[in-house]
Amino acid sequence: MENNRCFLYCKELGYMHSGTQNTEECWCGDDPYQYGPDDVTCCNNQCIGDSEQKCGGGWRLSVYDTGYLPFKKGKIQYKLVSDNTILTSPANQVLQSTSKIECALYCEISDNCKVFVISTETGQCSLYNSYTVMCEGVQYEQGFQVYMMR
Repeated sequence: MENNRCFLYCKELGYMHSGTQNTEECWCGDDPYQYGPDDVTCCNNQCIGDSEQKCGGGWRLSVYDTGYLPFKKGKIQYKLVSDNTILTSPANQVLQSTSKIECALYCEISDNCKVFVISTETGQCSLYNSYTVMCEGVQYEQGFQVYMMR
């Protein structure tokens, strides 16, 4: 367990917050204050998956905002998460697009699309059905942008 893996897992499930606890646990939810205020002095256990990161403590969560917002009808919501990078995982669907807005629209109307990558030069639009592809491999590539749907 490490914070990014937990973050992407919770976002994949549609939760607004992720939290790591006691070196190896991942928790997801929509209310970060459900169990009271945070005491950061108790969140100092090293993550099992990455000893450079802190994964909460005993009965204490390190809480992170996933950026997930409940869907607002009629409005496409997406966020640039990486510039000049491309995902090395195979896309679920590849389309030709004239803009990032059009690519976001393709993503929105596709079944389960969560991430899209667009080439600013060719207009190639790659759709992905999972946030975890961002953990599986990111490669520097000029002229590509990675977006997450909200």
